[in-house]
Amino acid sequence: MQNQVETLNRHIEFLRSLDTEEFYEKDEEEVRQFVQSTLQELVELGSQATHDLLELLQTEFTWSCFFAITIFRQTRDPQAVPPLINFLEKESDDSMANEEAMFALQDIGDPSIVPLIENLEALFENKKYNSYLVGALTGIIGLIPYEFMSKITKDFISRLSRYKGWFHIEDFTYNFVKQQRKEAIPLLRQILEMKGITGTEKRGLEDTIRALEDPEGYEKELKETVNELSQAAKQDSL
Repeated sequence: MQNQVETLNRHIEFLRSLDTEEFYEKDEEEVRQFVQSTLQELVELGSQATHDLLELLQTEFTWSCFFAITIFRQTRDPQAVPPLINFLEKESDDSMANEEAMFALQDIGDPSIVPLIENLEALFENKKYNSYLVGALTGIIGLIPYEFMSKITKDFISRLSRYKGWFHIEDFTYNFVKQQRKEAIPLLRQILEMKGITGTEKRGLEDTIRALEDPEGYEKELKETVNELSQAAKQDSL
């Protein structure tokens, strides 16, 4: 036990040591390779490391914070769910850590669902939208997230005026694709026929419908677009 505590403390201090200008000048892949063995050993410690890792979430825009969240993606410890939600509630500009926290909640899976729904219901009641928390829930494949998505989408249709100015229906419904729920298509088409839908919302909904109707074709279309943009960027750099 004593050895495990010492090992844990050593690894936590090692992660903290990354929070210097020397490492901030490096990209993620380079730093990740440097810390890979430490990350793996912390993953192997499982829930024993959770408390100490959670303390690293207090310092945003740091490598120690980012990699602590990365570890939760693999340990999938339910104890991390409330702190990860709290982390995303702060709506900081640390987009890299925010995205990693969103994926961590997705990877933890079922234990994340009820706390996320409760949080989103409170946010929506106060007409606030958090795309990372939405993505965390809607990215968990299952009946309960799907039913919540359907419920809110139907409410959006019946009470559009309540959602104007703060809700992002194109973002909220996008993971119907990940849920593989083609039965959502009629709901999305119903929204497209509504007055007051913005151009951005319309384009997003149309993309979601295409992805649901023809996943392979849509994926191919995306890859072609990425390749075209990449080629254009290369030409511009010449």
